[in-house]
Parts: sequence; structure tokens; C-alpha cells
Amino acid sequence: MQTSARGSLIQTSRSPSAVLRVRTGAADSEGRRLLAPDAPRASPCPACGRTNASTASFCQFCGKGLGVPTPAVPCLACGNENPSDTNFCFECGARLRTPVSAVPPPHAPRRARLVAVRRDGSDGAVYTIDREQLDIGRSEGELLFEDPHLAARHARIVRGPHGFTLIPLELRNGVYIRISQPKTVRHGDHMLVGKQVLMFEEVPAVERTLPPGIEQGVVLFGTPTHSPWGRLRQMTAAGTARDIYHLTRAEVILGREQGDIVFSSDEFMSRRHAAIRNRGGGYELEDLGSSNGSFVRLREAHPLQNGEMIRLGDELLRFELS
Repeated sequence: MQTSARGSLIQTSRSPSAVLRVRTGAADSEGRRLLAPDAPRASPCPACGRTNASTASFCQFCGKGLGVPTPAVPCLACGNENPSDTNFCFECGARLRTPVSAVPPPHAPRRARLVAVRRDGSDGAVYTIDREQLDIGRSEGELLFEDPHLAARHARIVRGPHGFTLIPLELRNGVYIRISQPKTVRHGDHMLVGKQVLMFEEVPAVERTLPPGIEQGVVLFGTPTHSPWGRLRQMTAAGTARDIYHLTRAEVILGREQGDIVFSSDEFMSRRHAAIRNRGGGYELEDLGSSNGSFVRLREAHPLQNGEMIRLGDELLRFELS
């Protein structure tokens, strides 16, 4: 032991791992107060029971692994760092706020299933997802359908730490998700409304304000038009566009009997089925409570939610957590 000018104790040790400790309140020869250096918190060894620094990975006495060091939790009252498994500050006794790292992350669901939905709306076969990855296709993968509209390996469902993700693998026919709320659409997006496959296009500014045509000095006579902000191309199974519908109103209704664009021969479309809107430069599709729903084709990986409807070719599947 050694004694300072005011008799406070300075403890030393012969152990190479010893830490110098100074009693709080000690002073040097000029009367200046000494601050205690931060000392590592004790971490008991599960094998021999002796204490080690909380940052140590192995016991300095027996060599036993101590596991992953726990992060220190600062005291909001005095700033002292404490082990994460304590509720009160070792220095001032204040209650510690639970660190974020000490809160266990929510457990991701481990199992799910796909329920086939028949054309009459009733449930069909049930396919359990009990693996990390499930591939869906016509001839390759774990879940196969004899559907000519599917690629050999069409889509993939992956289980991750936060849930299940649907990944489209085929880009010609793609994978569609039924929307449950207004969905933002972009130039080139494909929609499935009833049996209609419609591609949305944003009309460029140069086409919105076309002046009247002039031939041989004569202004052409024609139907007056309103400036369009978008258009829908009706895509056929031949891979070509059939009818083109220009969108001029801020809201355009699609339906079988009512609306701005009517598909009277589509028995899968509701009377007022969906609306597409211009929101000041942004565009959205909303289902209007139709019986068969409105779908948008995926551009990228999509986190699946319980109850979501997936359309691949002629197959309609409902995703359920179990």
C-alpha cells in the first residue's frame, strides 16, 4: 500500500492483470482532486467462479471462454457505464434505462403456407412452407404447377429473420400481388383488373400539349382533345397492345358497367372495379371493393404479409402464417 498527501489509499497488485484503483476524493500534493480511473466491471467465470473484466473473452485464471461480452449501459444520471444485465447504476444507484441491445428482437414466424384459391373463390390444396427457400415453377422447384404461363422456375419465397419474402424470377409474365390499399404505380407497371392486363404509361410532356397539325397551310380539322397525363395499354396474349386508353381526368374509374373505361364483356370485373389517379405528378391504383381484386406486377422482392394474394400465371395463392 502507498499513501497520498491526504492519506487516501492507492491499491496496487502484483498480478499483471491488476487495475489501478484510486479512492474517489483523493488529492495530489498540491491539493487537486484525483478522479478514479474507470475500472472494468467484474464478470464471473462459469467454470471457476472467479471474476474477470467484463470485456474479457476468456477467463484469465482457468482459460474458460466467457462468451460474447455484453455492451455497457451508460447511466443517464452520472454517466457511469454499467453491465447490461443490471437495473441500477453501480456508482449512484439510479435506475438504468433498458438498452436497446438488451431487448430481444421479435421472433420471425418459422412456418407458413400457400392456399390455392379456386375460380369460385373456395380454398383448394394447401402447401406448407417449412424450409428456408421454396421455389415455384412449371418444372423446376419444390412447388410445381402444370401451367403454360409459368416459367420452369417462376418465383421464390425466402424465409429470413424478419419474415418471408417473395422474389419474382420470371420477367415475361411476372408475379402479381393483390393490393389492399392505394398503390403507387410507375411508368411501365402492369396491372391485372378482372381479366384485363393493362400497362400504365406516363405521357411525356411533349405529347401533352401537341399543337394542331397543319398540312399545306391548312389546320387539320379533328376531334377536340384534352391533355392526357397517362394511358393504359391493353396487353394481349400475343404480346402486343390492343386498345389504348388515354387518361385525362384526375381520377379515372374502371368497371364492367360503370366508369370512364368500361369492359362490359369481362365477367371477372365488378361494376365499379378500380380507380387510377393523378396525385399531382404521382400516380396510384386503388381497388374499389371489387370481388376479385386488383393486382400489380412486382418489380422487385416483396415482403409478404399474412393473407396476401399472389397471382402467378393462372394460379391464385393466398399466403398465410402458421
